Amino acid sequence: MYVVLEGIDGVGKSTHINLLEKFYDSKGIKTKRMAEPTDSPVGQLIRQELKNENSVNETNQQMLALLFAADRLTQKDEILKYKHNPDNLLLSDRSFYSSICYQNSYSITPKWIYQINQQIPRPDLLIILDLNEKVAMERCQGDEVFENLQFLRRTRQNYLKLLRYNNAVKVSAYGNVNQVQKEIRKVMDNRLFKG
Repeated sequence: MYVVLEGIDGVGKSTHINLLEKFYDSKGIKTKRMAEPTDSPVGQLIRQELKNENSVNETNQQMLALLFAADRLTQKDEILKYKHNPDNLLLSDRSFYSSICYQNSYSITPKWIYQINQQIPRPDLLIILDLNEKVAMERCQGDEVFENLQFLRRTRQNYLKLLRYNNAVKVSAYGNVNQVQKEIRKVMDNRLFKG
């Protein structure tokens, strides 16, 4: 099975991915995690660009969208090994949904993002960790140009629009780590491990 955790910066995706990996491994489920951007050469280029103050301009956003799509293809075969397999669990910190929510401007439409990511497998379950952008900003390290209040507010609204998809579930990220983790596991168990 392929599960993605999404949400704006500061919601705790990486923390919860780490906890989920340990928990499900301890239950005998073969678990692997991945993150975007990857450690591939394409992913390293993305990491550099995300610290560039010009990365928020339209041309650079278009370039980043294409780089992210290319970076995702480096993980495609690995995702397909896990997808729909009830004995294995792949946990991803971000996916192509991040591009839809973060790179959504007048020149970059969700339709185009879907087009350039059409070869990327869709997750079995999309968990959107939701948190007010002001609280999220307090948790952010602030080393990326995207970590500003107005941008995160718009991005959060884009994430909430994804709830129209059947595979998407919102989990509140306001509680402490243990409370949020418990709720995520409950969602996963109900959606993926019913039988």
